Amino acid sequence: MQLNKFSVIIIALIFIIVMGCAGIDTAKKTGKDGAPPAAAPAPVSPPDIASAPASSSPPVKPGKSAGEVTGGREESFSKSDSLKREDKSHIMMELEGPVKKRPEKAAKAAGPPSPRLPSPAAAAPSTSGLKAGFADDNKQFNYFVSFLQKYENQARHYAIPIEERIILKVRDKNDKPVANAGIAIYDGQRRLCEGKSYADGTFLFFPSEYGKSLSSYRAVITYQQADQEIVIDRQGPRELAVRLGRTRYVPENTPLDILFIMDTTGSMGEEISRLKNTIEIINLNLASLSSKPKIRFGMVLYKDRGDEYDTRVIPLTADLEKFRAELNQVTAGGGGDNPEDLQAALQDSMEKINWNKDGIRLCYIITDATAHLDYGQKYTYVNAVHDARKEGIKMFTIGTGGLDISGEYILRQISQYTYAKYIFLTYGERGEAEGGKEGSVSHHTGANFQTDKLESIIIRFTKEELSYLSDQPLTDGAAYFQAISRDDEKAGDTLQKLFEQAVSQLIDYSSIQIAKGTAASLIPFSPEKPATTSNAEYFTEQMSFSLGKNKTFKIVERKDMQKILDELKLQGTGIVDDRSAAAAGKLMGARMIITGKIYLSQDNYEIFLKLLRVETGEVLAVNKLKIDRKLGL
Repeated sequence: MQLNKFSVIIIALIFIIVMGCAGIDTAKKTGKDGAPPAAAPAPVSPPDIASAPASSSPPVKPGKSAGEVTGGREESFSKSDSLKREDKSHIMMELEGPVKKRPEKAAKAAGPPSPRLPSPAAAAPSTSGLKAGFADDNKQFNYFVSFLQKYENQARHYAIPIEERIILKVRDKNDKPVANAGIAIYDGQRRLCEGKSYADGTFLFFPSEYGKSLSSYRAVITYQQADQEIVIDRQGPRELAVRLGRTRYVPENTPLDILFIMDTTGSMGEEISRLKNTIEIINLNLASLSSKPKIRFGMVLYKDRGDEYDTRVIPLTADLEKFRAELNQVTAGGGGDNPEDLQAALQDSMEKINWNKDGIRLCYIITDATAHLDYGQKYTYVNAVHDARKEGIKMFTIGTGGLDISGEYILRQISQYTYAKYIFLTYGERGEAEGGKEGSVSHHTGANFQTDKLESIIIRFTKEELSYLSDQPLTDGAAYFQAISRDDEKAGDTLQKLFEQAVSQLIDYSSIQIAKGTAASLIPFSPEKPATTSNAEYFTEQMSFSLGKNKTFKIVERKDMQKILDELKLQGTGIVDDRSAAAAGKLMGARMIITGKIYLSQDNYEIFLKLLRVETGEVLAVNKLKIDRKLGL
């Protein structure tokens, strides 16, 4: 019997969410945002939205592309290639199952459908089955901002101004992450936004939502009935640590709420049927959990206006038989046009679901269609992400067969704002896909991902959340690029590939947006030992050449930099700390500085790279390189 993609996703999703909890040791809503931000430019007046900031601007209509995505070079190579990527921010996963075609539907009388974009021919399905990758758009923040700018005129969407992002990290007195701390951001006495810290203590604040006139903000962190206040400088560091003077509280059995927001239109029928037949798998695996989190499952099903129902809510429940009985009543059908009423489902998920207050809250939105933005709804997906942040809910989004650029754009906006990830099915392509057709899901995330199975990704998501509340947080180890000597390739060519990838990732992973033509300078690599001095100089030259080829940076002349280093008495010391590098950058007129330190191991040279912001001296991105000693001097 053939398994189609959607059923496998749902089955495996619930199955491995349960399995992913095993091995984690047990350890100890509502309101609207305040003052509206300045609305993003848009050709039409926004809908009357009383419950969210005015950034819920009208959908932008497709038109000419606005720009070029920064970086985005391929970061994944086969084992025979000279570069091997070992970063986990983008992962590929594999599923067995047929490629499912979304049926053609007749147009509805409710209103014109959102425009579909022309797409090139989709790649042929892979012989090894369905694959999927995910994008962590908060990790590769600059890349994501560039994606939004490039496709803003091609995708129908609402603007969410996230170009400026400040991350608050709440920690207890023992430096452990604090979940569910209340956080409110103020302009004087005017509250701009509020929310809860996620499991790792993170809260995202976007100054760009509230206009350009404000230069500082007041943040009040409330935990265990005590308040702590800090001042946020808009031009200051992009990440701020908030240390509380008390020990965090972790429930003995952490509440874990998992809500599926599922498109149940006609193209999804087989998936629903398959899920009904496999729900017992969940029950069989609950008994194997050692950490015993209090797991509740629920669903918000949605179709479209004029169908059997627009939305249907299945409340969160720990009673598996009750959940199964509700699931058995679910049928697929309707639809009619490509967009569906996702926004109504999001409203129900925020207003009709009784989420836990002191645990972990996760959503999985699963669809092959974009959202209707032509219904004039007062509650939009922008309201939903504001409410999700307020309640500390992560919204992971999953794009399935035929999803187009508008769908991708909206799903990525949702997942990024709520500190989650965008998951997309792929069909054998190595790079990006335009979507909108059978066998093609829109994803413009670069080609920097590896192959992996579904369970590796979903287990990771669930274990990650639970581990933050234990004393054994998960670690991936350091991500790095590696260059290996090959007989059929010149050493210089291999090194150029390596350093081009390194430059591209530093740009993509920057915690602030980097404009094209930003003045930057490269500080000569510091050798750990005198024996590596000549190679430090050699690799610096290779890095300088790669920087010069990248259009994002305008490189400060080396002769000017050397003079300043001499004045600061840094040359030849082998030690250039972040503060000294930033000071050199100011004297050179650079806005960004790249530094590196080289170490010698048994088989490799290891270079640790940093991208520094000169204005504040903060580290914007880091990278690690491993270079075969045969590639050195």
